Amino acid sequence: SIMINKKTTWSFLRILIPLFVAGIAVVYYTYNKPHRDFNKSPSQFTVESKKLISFYQNNLKEANSKYLDKIILITGVITDFEKDIIILDNGIVCTLDSSQKIDDQIYTGSEISIKGRCIGYDDLFEEVRVDHSFIIKR
Repeated sequence: SIMINKKTTWSFLRILIPLFVAGIAVVYYTYNKPHRDFNKSPSQFTVESKKLISFYQNNLKEANSKYLDKIILITGVITDFEKDIIILDNGIVCTLDSSQKIDDQIYTGSEISIKGRCIGYDDLFEEVRVDHSFIIKR
């Protein structure tokens, strides 16, 4: 009976060890995969900020299926800004990429083009959210 027990344990380990190694490999690969370079990614859509805002307000599902997690180039008027955020037409909150800095070229009322990843619509604040934003044209 000790022999059968050893055999069962060994066959169990022969299955378990490769699964464990595969699991570690998956975790390692997922954790260390290269991050997407949003600056080098081409924009998949070009849209005017007011059109994007109204599209999201009137057609949330359709807007999400078209723009969510896509790189978009948005042109609009700056209505507010902080150290790493630019707000276009009171409805698109663009969080700047860490490589981007707001300088004296950025001012309320000026038109700008920003490229970034659309991360959805905030119902509470009625704002389209964009992260990894890059200032393309002032």
